[in-house]
Amino acid sequence: MLFVRDFAGFFGGHIKYLDYMKHTAASELVEPVLYQTARSRVAPGNVFNDYEGPTIDRLQPFPAYFIAGEDWFILEGADIKLDEAPIVNLIQGFRHAEPGNPLFTCLARPALRICVSPAVADAIREHANGDVQTICNGIEVAPHQAERPLGSPARVFVAGLKNSEVARATAARLDGLVEVDLVTEPLPRPVFLERIAEATVCIFLPVMREGFFLPPLEAMALGRGVIVPDCGGNRAYCQPGQNCLMPAYDPEALATGALMLVRNDAQLQRLADAGRKTAAELSIEKERSAYHALLARYLGRSS
Repeated sequence: MLFVRDFAGFFGGHIKYLDYMKHTAASELVEPVLYQTARSRVAPGNVFNDYEGPTIDRLQPFPAYFIAGEDWFILEGADIKLDEAPIVNLIQGFRHAEPGNPLFTCLARPALRICVSPAVADAIREHANGDVQTICNGIEVAPHQAERPLGSPARVFVAGLKNSEVARATAARLDGLVEVDLVTEPLPRPVFLERIAEATVCIFLPVMREGFFLPPLEAMALGRGVIVPDCGGNRAYCQPGQNCLMPAYDPEALATGALMLVRNDAQLQRLADAGRKTAAELSIEKERSAYHALLARYLGRSS
């Protein structure tokens, strides 16, 4: 099964794509083979350069394909006929359901579509040619040695990589009231997780519509208090008032939520405990098992 990547810079979707390459290798149903575009191979921070499985340097027809994002166009640009083999299409966002987006036209092509949240599946189902299934994103985050005890002096981590303006305004409202750790530029993944673990409460700022949005779930796995606005896909795991707070998407509401949590140890602990349970339920093993079952059925083979 051929996997295709054009890596121009890091974003979370690449991590999930890599997870599915590993899932495929573990399935023993098909062997994953990776092709990367020329610019990908020299791109800084490329998470696929450490892939230890088989690779190819020139596109060629394969018995099956795993496609995500704009992989369709890369393959078609190489005159690969995509109507002659099984295709698994991983869909991680809502742009596929937007009629003005080039990816919308790809839904007419037959494929098994795996969506990362029920919200994404609902958005594309009426337009998709073929089976549409949901496998909620799973995570694998080990307890962190630097994890800050919740009873320690409060520190609020504000992750503003996708909305630096609101992040800075939120941090400004918290300045002088609690210790603030503001991030507006990409960090290596281990460093990002370390900053989460060192916080008491984490504020995450997605774009307005996201297919899943992993960072809040990672913070739940690390036992942090989580504050994140609704972005559609995160409804798959966010339960407002139970395992997180989901205030309005504005600096005042976000800062108010953070201060409320750091001043209420009982509520913070209750949300953190529930968040850990949520993250445990959405494990990478559960994701892999669900994918293996779908892949075996789609290919007509025994898993």
